[in-house]
Amino acid sequence: MKVSYSRLSTFRECPFKYKCLYIDNLWYLRKDKPYLSMGSSVHLALKDFFRLSKSQHTFQNLGRLLKKNWMRKGYKDEKEEKEYALRAWEMLSQFYETYDPYTMPLMVEKNFEAKIEDNLVFSVRIDRVDKLPNGGYELIDYKTGKNTDIKKEDEDLQLTIYYLALQCRYRIRPTRFTYYFLEDNKRVTTSRTKEQIQQGLANIKSIVRKIRNTKKFLPNPNPFCSFCDFGEICKGG
Repeated sequence: MKVSYSRLSTFRECPFKYKCLYIDNLWYLRKDKPYLSMGSSVHLALKDFFRLSKSQHTFQNLGRLLKKNWMRKGYKDEKEEKEYALRAWEMLSQFYETYDPYTMPLMVEKNFEAKIEDNLVFSVRIDRVDKLPNGGYELIDYKTGKNTDIKKEDEDLQLTIYYLALQCRYRIRPTRFTYYFLEDNKRVTTSRTKEQIQQGLANIKSIVRKIRNTKKFLPNPNPFCSFCDFGEICKGG
């Protein structure tokens, strides 16, 4: 079974939403949203920026790349788009001024799959991996949302999947995990022991078993139902 953090977190949020996306493939029902377009634009700008040579890591080039990669989807009007564009630029400006912009990452915006076991394949998108001076590796994940609180269960899922995928595919074992909350200009760094990784894998397998054994993917009403793309076809929201 193909597993990703998005798949597992979607199932935990609402099995019906999982079914719409990953079984029925109703992706065409998803509506463009301004915060997603802004977030994608910021990620693309950082991807292109860190693929430049160190001498090209200038403030001007970062601004140019944001403009080049700007996604104009989901905004209700020009005014709203300008407001989101300003937020995106403020994020990147703070990032450039606060953290080392001359870093040359080992890996940037990498999509790949890794076979963990015979029936378990992890599908990931890594924002960035840096090689540390001490010989270790730092896994970096950019967050463009306003919420800086990550539930422990979500953190365990994401970091376990990323760690094991990097280990199996590239023999990279991250010794440090860092979240960059770009909106609040905040950095949170953590680590994982071998025991925590193994426990995380056990939790992933438990969710996978639930997905495989689920016959009826019933809706799970929650505070976000009013924002769901599948509200019109959902009978339980």
